[in-house]
Formats: sequence, C-alpha cells, structure tokens
Amino acid sequence: MVCFIILHYMVKEETVACVKNLKSLNGQKKIIIVDNCSLNGSGKELKDFYMGDSNIIVILEDKNLGFARGNNIGCELAKKMFDPDFYVVMNNDVEITQGDFIQQIEKIADQEHFDVLGPDIYSTTGKVHQSPKSLENMTLEKARRLKGQYDRKLKSRITVPLRCYLKQIKALRLLYNKNKSSQLQIDYTKKYYNVPLHGSCLIFSKSFMAQREQAFFSGTFLYFESEILDYECQRDGLKEVYDPSIKVFHHQNVSTNVVYSHVLKKVKFMNEQNYASISAFLKAQKRNKKYEECTKDISVSFTTIPFLSRK
Repeated sequence: MVCFIILHYMVKEETVACVKNLKSLNGQKKIIIVDNCSLNGSGKELKDFYMGDSNIIVILEDKNLGFARGNNIGCELAKKMFDPDFYVVMNNDVEITQGDFIQQIEKIADQEHFDVLGPDIYSTTGKVHQSPKSLENMTLEKARRLKGQYDRKLKSRITVPLRCYLKQIKALRLLYNKNKSSQLQIDYTKKYYNVPLHGSCLIFSKSFMAQREQAFFSGTFLYFESEILDYECQRDGLKEVYDPSIKVFHHQNVSTNVVYSHVLKKVKFMNEQNYASISAFLKAQKRNKKYEECTKDISVSFTTIPFLSRK
C-alpha cells in the first residue's frame, strides 16, 4: 500500500485537482493532506470537503511549518496509522499521468531495493527536466560555498533585480532554463544512483522510514531540503535511485506565486530561505561534530583508567 503526503497552502483548487488525479491511479492508496495554516481558510474547506472519504485525511496545522516539518508531520501520521510500503511525498502542483504509477514503484523496489526513489520530473512552466538536480553529491564544503553565494545575492542591489527583470521576458526565461539544464550534462532517460533528487516528488521506502526519526531535516522552512537529504543518504549509506520509467509533471510555483506575485519579492524570498536553510544545516553539522569529538575524548579518557581498560 502507498500513502501520498501532500502539503497544502492557500490554493484549494490545485489540491483538489491533485487529489482527483491520485484517486484515479490504480492500486491501494491513502492520501494525507497537511494544511500549512492557510490564511484563507481553505484547509478547513478541504477537511469538510473530504470528511466522508475514509481514504483521505486532512491535518490542520495552527502555524505554517514549511516544507520539511509539514511533510514530516504527514509522514509520521502515515507511519502510525497505515505503516505503508511506500511514502510518496509530493507537491500539490504535481500531476501523475501513469495509471500504473504505484505498480511501477513496486516493480522498481523489487529490482533496486531503494531507500529513496525519484521520478522524471518535467516542469511545464520551465520546460525542463528537474530531477536529478545534479550528478554531484552535496558536501559540507559545497554547502559552505552555496551559503556564500546566497549571502552575496542578498546583498546585491543591481545583479539580482536585473536578472528578475530579464526573467519576466518569457523567451529569455526559457532560454536561461534550457542553458542551465544543458550545463548539468544529465541524460534524463538514464537511470542514476545516489544523486540529489528533486523534492517536488520523492518516494520513500518502508525501510527508509524505519531507520529515521524524520523523513527530512527539520531545521529548514523552505528550500534546500533535497540537497540535505542527499547528504544524509550518503552519510548513512542509504540508496537513492533516479528512474525515468516513472514520470510526473510539475506545474510549478503556484502557491508561491499567490503570495509573492512580484518577481523581485519572490526571488528575494527564495534567496533568504535558501540562505537560512543552508545556515541551519551547517550549524547542525557543526553541533554534531562537536558532540562526536566530545564523546570520542570521553571514550579515550576512559581507556586510561586502569579498572575500565581491557586486558
């Protein structure tokens, strides 16, 4: 059985369309919708709308938890209530056109025994494939460099506004996306292992959830979640698989566009959140390193005490 976890914020029509799409798929499934405290009351409307459907649960949060913590809430509930074989965490602006999507996941699981699976994600707005995000794994050094880049973007008074102005021209925006994608040199028809996957649609196995307290690092609000996930998978020896035999369409940035319709405000918001996410991640790794060093020192000191040392 598969459990779909969907974050909802503000755009009710998008979530209703997403749920309708999921209900059309073959196979046994449950759907959990996490409303991130939508200010327009649409979360409560969804809860009332799906009240009579035993396969759909709507959770109303009293504050906006962001991407990672919101999805963690949904995954935790799915684990407690249903203990599914697979957790499909996806945006409400993602569309699945393969009727046998669930059966394909099961087939890939039998072959690959994955921990995290990523489908081919095609952005209908950007006209580009979005997963894998890169063929290079996330490292602490790379995260530090990215933090510096976002710091410079936040301080920019010319470059960022100019880019935002140019991105409003559709032809230039599509050309930019195409060039950026081609620089990655990724063959999206090919299967890849242990590469950073795109967060708009991720499939977690039961074994993955059994090994972790939470699906995502909870120190972020928005952005950089899949990069952190990639780092943690490499650290913990968990298997990531990108498989193009499963495909989804990403009708991108609907919720974000509702709140930040102005391009410059939206880009500034994205830069701020990326910087905050990377900073929180690096801070957590620094704490972990200090803890490991501390426990290592304690272990070493114990061996110097005669009655605690082995003979």
